[in-house]
Amino acid sequence: MKKLSIFVAKGGTGKTTTAVNLGAGLAERGKRVVLVDADPQGCISSYFNIEPTGGLAELLLGEQIKLVRLRNNFVVMTSGGTRLWDVSGKLSQLSDRYRQVGKAFVRLRDCDYIIFDCAPSFDVLTYNVLNYADNVLIPISMDYLSALSAVDTVNAIRNFKGSGNCSVLGILPTFYDKRTRMSRIILRMIKDHFGKLVTETIIRTNTQINEAPSSGSTIFEHAPYSYGAADYLNLVDEMETRL
Repeated sequence: MKKLSIFVAKGGTGKTTTAVNLGAGLAERGKRVVLVDADPQGCISSYFNIEPTGGLAELLLGEQIKLVRLRNNFVVMTSGGTRLWDVSGKLSQLSDRYRQVGKAFVRLRDCDYIIFDCAPSFDVLTYNVLNYADNVLIPISMDYLSALSAVDTVNAIRNFKGSGNCSVLGILPTFYDKRTRMSRIILRMIKDHFGKLVTETIIRTNTQINEAPSSGSTIFEHAPYSYGAADYLNLVDEMETRL
């Protein structure tokens, strides 16, 4: 069972979109995938228009949960909605505050991948996920503030003493538009700084990717022949190799 968190300490970088389509692509390859919404904003629930109850918040509280089966081999654990904010506050009061997600998931065995869509902030819940996950994939949109956030995020992950074996798997360029000078500059900047950590896959700006959540569809369902779908299939190939 491989545990991957999708995280960067900045919003608007394609984090949820990447979690959804990477998970869906792996499921289409026959892998059993659990997608966990670890963001109190409930972006996964909004993407698929499902109720955010009976999810991660309830699991951490020891209450009954309800996994939502989206497709073959592909299920979602919702965030639990705004209750997750309250749970995060309770976690911060515990002596082993960074181990609660690991304890909650200890009995989960019947899957190949667990993918966490984290909130864009370093809070106690994010650190819990980092403590449990094997790897972190960091999506970065092609703007200067996102590039700076990537540096801060990588440094914080490496300095987190409770992170166990969690390591940065890759820096994923998103919203890339080769026609713009800024995209080319930022891509070169992060490649110069991070080297081989930057993925070979680049997620290009694509209208179909933005349209897909309106119908609760993955990019493979909404526009299977788009270059958005091609980019995420390339990411699936690369992640299977790296993981």
